[in-house]
Amino acid sequence: MGIRSVFLLALLLCLNLLPHAAVAAVIEGTVRAGARDAVAGALITLTSEDGIFAETVYSDAAGAFRLATEQSGFLNLRVRKPNFADAMRDLEVTADQTPRQDIRLRALVADKDISDQLTASAHYTRIQFDDPKDHGFFQIECLTCHQLGNAYTRAPRTTDRWQAIVTRMLGFYGISDAERVNRYAKILEQAFDGKPLAVRQEQPIDIALFPARITQWKLPGALIAHDVEYHAADGRFYTVDQGKDLIYITDPRTNQTETFTIPNEGIPVGGKFLRDFNNPNPFSLAVSRGPHSLQEGPDGKFYTTDTVSGQIGVFDPATRTYVGHDIGGKAMYPHTLRFDKHGMVWFTAGVSNQVGRFNPGSGEMTLIELPTTSDRPEIPILMPYGIDIHPRDGSVWYTRLMANRIGRVDPKTLAVEEFEPPVIGPRRMRFAKDGTLWIPSFGTGELVALDTATMKYRNYKLPPLSDGEIEAPYALNIHPKTQEVWITANMSDRIFRFLPKEERFISYPLPTRGIFLRDLIFIP
Repeated sequence: MGIRSVFLLALLLCLNLLPHAAVAAVIEGTVRAGARDAVAGALITLTSEDGIFAETVYSDAAGAFRLATEQSGFLNLRVRKPNFADAMRDLEVTADQTPRQDIRLRALVADKDISDQLTASAHYTRIQFDDPKDHGFFQIECLTCHQLGNAYTRAPRTTDRWQAIVTRMLGFYGISDAERVNRYAKILEQAFDGKPLAVRQEQPIDIALFPARITQWKLPGALIAHDVEYHAADGRFYTVDQGKDLIYITDPRTNQTETFTIPNEGIPVGGKFLRDFNNPNPFSLAVSRGPHSLQEGPDGKFYTTDTVSGQIGVFDPATRTYVGHDIGGKAMYPHTLRFDKHGMVWFTAGVSNQVGRFNPGSGEMTLIELPTTSDRPEIPILMPYGIDIHPRDGSVWYTRLMANRIGRVDPKTLAVEEFEPPVIGPRRMRFAKDGTLWIPSFGTGELVALDTATMKYRNYKLPPLSDGEIEAPYALNIHPKTQEVWITANMSDRIFRFLPKEERFISYPLPTRGIFLRDLIFIP
């Protein structure tokens, strides 16, 4: 079983829990601190000379590692572990070679060095609010597209600079409150002053880590590589770039990526936002379509939500053709889509506060107006967001990110019922086979389980690396066989795996810093 996802550093990332089959060379060795102490859970990453392809394994309880690879030639080996300096080696690897690499890590001592290596989640603890709910709202508004507290975002800035940044961030949700802008700017200026943070993070190590393997493919030139799907018919990954109107087609057998340019079909830059609001650059997207999410349909074609053009796109991977279908009406910013068992496409429309249905056979579009109730009536964009289909009764469930609501649509009558869950910022949720709805609470760093039969909730806090830290879970998915829940964390460079029967988390540290994961899917 493998997991892969796309994040904003323009990488395609696959986490595999099964042994690696194809082998050209094997690199093995140990990781130690000093002369004797074994280092468990270190990330050993082997990267191609051009930086396009990378493989990572973890050291075991004895500090030993074994990295089987098809790579050869000039490669870079990096060993990474919190509280230690990275160890780097250039290697020349040939087929059928087993070069041994015994690594000694140097512990970090200087306060600045330790602080600089901490994850964003640690530095984010400097941001304080008197009311926890205000902290949750801030998290939704200011972490929605990237980490806050990593090396770039925590750099000291002037009040004027922070005001400009906050104005832009809040503007994505239609918020123009000057008092809020000034308050946030002051908090950020005080929090990120450039001084070292005196915190020591402790990375939990589970034995499930030791056989895991991470594979990464860089998507050259990608701007907002958003969602990805795997096409079993040709064994390739398909990734949409919302910021460039592109589809990246990655072949994991050759490690090569093709680029398909989505035709604009005469749609100008700014799309429907230009036509209806004279806005050529909505959400800073200077594109005609802005593909956001994609799903493979029963017909083997990929269906996309085109946020800027206000369309459902259809891409045929066999013929490499793309056709857009206008949603119509006042629908703005189609966001996430799912197929039901009848082959209908259900999707959320974030800016216009709607759920939509598209019939691929007839081309018919249906729009459903959602309630405007909200915890935050001052926010004009309520942002219907995640969507999924109940596996037992076929009902359509959705989240509204800025309203703190979830809802249910009857697929026959189109009647809408809404609920107020114990979350702040529900995002991309999914159903388990038993009808449990698993919801990521972005603003509180929690995984929430809803029994849709009894409407009872259970909240689980994602475990932090040090006291006071909080995660920002954006999306999750349910493993089709084990029914375990996998969650994007987004503030500590980790992926979480939740075992419902044991009610416990396993965390997998990731090899790239600053990771912001937007979705997870499973591949055979």
